[in-house]
Amino acid sequence: MELIDILDEHGKPTGEILPKREVHRHGHFHASTHLWLYTKTGKVVLQLRAVIKPNFPNCWDVSVAGHISSGETALQTAVREAEEELGIKVQAEQLQQIGRFRIDYQHAEDYRDREFITIFACEIPDIPLDVKLQEEEVADVTLIPLAQVESELADTELAKKYVPFNKAYAIEVFDKLNGLFSK
Repeated sequence: MELIDILDEHGKPTGEILPKREVHRHGHFHASTHLWLYTKTGKVVLQLRAVIKPNFPNCWDVSVAGHISSGETALQTAVREAEEELGIKVQAEQLQQIGRFRIDYQHAEDYRDREFITIFACEIPDIPLDVKLQEEEVADVTLIPLAQVESELADTELAKKYVPFNKAYAIEVFDKLNGLFSK
């Protein structure tokens, strides 16, 4: 059972710790992390969420994502989740924080996602990915130009194959990723 630290509406720990299922059932604020794996040539890794996922099954999503377990840091979570979900070992010093974002989505009557997301980026080589997928989480991965992702998200029909990205999140994160490509 994964235990999660509860946060207040400003992202500060309350001292309460609950199982992940209860966190979502009651709509408590909590912390998560996103890791965008990218290449210097302007591509990003996307994962296809497993068909058994309760929200957004079989949709393309950020490279790596996960809830921050109680007592863990955002950086530790990003490193752990990269290995768990994709079998990719990244070192904490390779990750750069590119943002922090708050979301509040009501997925179902008994499933509210209220998160403070710490967002990281990590450069990877522009070669075929050597991954070992966590099948209950991830069905597939792709290395795709970020420009293509941005274009498809702007098309109502094509956007349906992606997890819905909050517009402000997409603008902020994609702008920062585009800045990393040219460095």
